[in-house]
Amino acid sequence: MRLDSLLLLSLAVSGLTFSSLAVSEIAIPAAAGSSSSIVSPLEPLTDKGADAQLRPAAQLLLTGKVSSAKSQTFSVPKAGDAWRYQIQWMLPEGSLVSPGQVVVVFDKSQVANQIEQLEASMLRVSAQEQSQTIELKSKVLQARFELKKQLLEQEKAQLVAAVPADFIAAKEYADNQFKLLQLNAEVTKAKQALAEALDTEKATLAQLKIDKEKAALELAQAFKDLDSLELKAEIAGPLLLGREPWSNKKFEVGDTVQVGRQIATVPAMEDLEVIAWVNEVDVDRLKPGQAVIMRLDAEIERAFPGQIASIGRQAINLPAWGRSNWFEVGIRFKAPEDIAMIPGMSVLVETGGKHEAL
Repeated sequence: MRLDSLLLLSLAVSGLTFSSLAVSEIAIPAAAGSSSSIVSPLEPLTDKGADAQLRPAAQLLLTGKVSSAKSQTFSVPKAGDAWRYQIQWMLPEGSLVSPGQVVVVFDKSQVANQIEQLEASMLRVSAQEQSQTIELKSKVLQARFELKKQLLEQEKAQLVAAVPADFIAAKEYADNQFKLLQLNAEVTKAKQALAEALDTEKATLAQLKIDKEKAALELAQAFKDLDSLELKAEIAGPLLLGREPWSNKKFEVGDTVQVGRQIATVPAMEDLEVIAWVNEVDVDRLKPGQAVIMRLDAEIERAFPGQIASIGRQAINLPAWGRSNWFEVGIRFKAPEDIAMIPGMSVLVETGGKHEAL
């Protein structure tokens, strides 16, 4: 077997995969007794005597997927005090959902227990409000009665004290005046007691009203949190499951996921595009408007053209792909009508080489 064939076979079975791959020229010295050499598959064979020839740009292979400009994302909601929730039920991936349909249900046990506690608290606040209202009204009535009693005693004492000293003994006259002074003080104290009872009633009832409203708001919020643990679709489209960022494993029923983590997406079936990723070392080799050729993994033998519409300005790290940083590449395309395009389908994107002329 020739040396060049052995090398190609070794490369084919090496098992190395890359998200973006540059295919450059491979040149192997000819074996003894042979006059041929291996060149890049993108470079046409020429005579050995040619000093120069037009060489196409190196090819990049990017991985991407069909996406939609309009989509709905599903993330773990912030409900209650928990920071993680378990996926209790979820539609299978690829299911076509319609607006209003339940897509994901999270474990509701913790929020349900919280609702029971809040309902008990609401009942306790209501009972406390009723009992204290009765008690406070009773104190106010008692203060009113004492004030009325002291006012009657004061009126009686005023009549007695009004008797002139000429008609009664001097000591009796003095006692009557002293008793009137005492009753005047008692009336003042009774008025103060009534004012304090009224103020206490007003302040306590206001606080109880605040406590009751707070308990009602907390209970209403708990019911909202309970409803938020059921995620419903707002648009029609296929359900695509998200992946755990570190292991790249798709989310499934039974997983406990952190609040805020995106677990699924429903893209619309119109305004489709391809989102691909290019390594930071290769991003300078792409430019908006550049022509590309794309192939669906499901129909790898069918190719259709596309054009780079946008290149991300900031690289991000994709932990499942190693430590490198990656730029997002948006690609416009118009697929043949006989190719079924569904958001989420994997796409191989070829750039450079002979496709630069498209």
